[in-house]
Amino acid sequence: MTAPKWKLKVEHMMGCNCDYGCPCSFNAPPTYTTCEAAGAFRIAEGNYGAIALDGLIWAHASVWPGPLHELNGRSVVYLDERASAEQRGALEAIATGKAGGPIGVFMSTVTAGIEVRTAAVEFHFDGKNSWFRVPGHIDLALGPIRNPVTGAEHRASAVLPTGMMTRREDFYSADRFTVDSGQFRFSYPGRNAYTFTHTWRGP
Repeated sequence: MTAPKWKLKVEHMMGCNCDYGCPCSFNAPPTYTTCEAAGAFRIAEGNYGAIALDGLIWAHASVWPGPLHELNGRSVVYLDERASAEQRGALEAIATGKAGGPIGVFMSTVTAGIEVRTAAVEFHFDGKNSWFRVPGHIDLALGPIRNPVTGAEHRASAVLPTGMMTRREDFYSADRFTVDSGQFRFSYPGRNAYTFTHTWRGP
């Protein structure tokens, strides 16, 4: 079945095991060969066909054995438990990539399996003060990147005119970052984190 037309204004934050300035943003391999990441998306406003999705959230924990474009990623996707049955179906189609759009390209790299769960997803979007958690499974809290000598805050952003997911990313440090999905477990405080806002359309 073909997905209906959809449009979302999304707020996104993610942490990964790479050093600051996610190499994926620059078409480069992950810093430490593998990519281990977790992120969350909040729909500031949007719809999937006639289904309104304003305010709903989804999160994921994902692992790739190498660069994302080489595929073989695995992911656990957590859908907002507040969604109605109709909204849940729409949210799952988007979050797993079945509905196409930019997130569809991203999730097409997760070829080794996607597990979908329903959960409480807590989300706070405010630059260096951003955080999200799936209680018991994911905890990511951002903070500023700091000068290693003076401790002063360092600000870094990337402008991506040809970006697929967004046209700008703002980089931070992961003050807290732990994942225990059952499928995989990792912890990378002090590594790369970023946020962005963008409008997506599909399919």
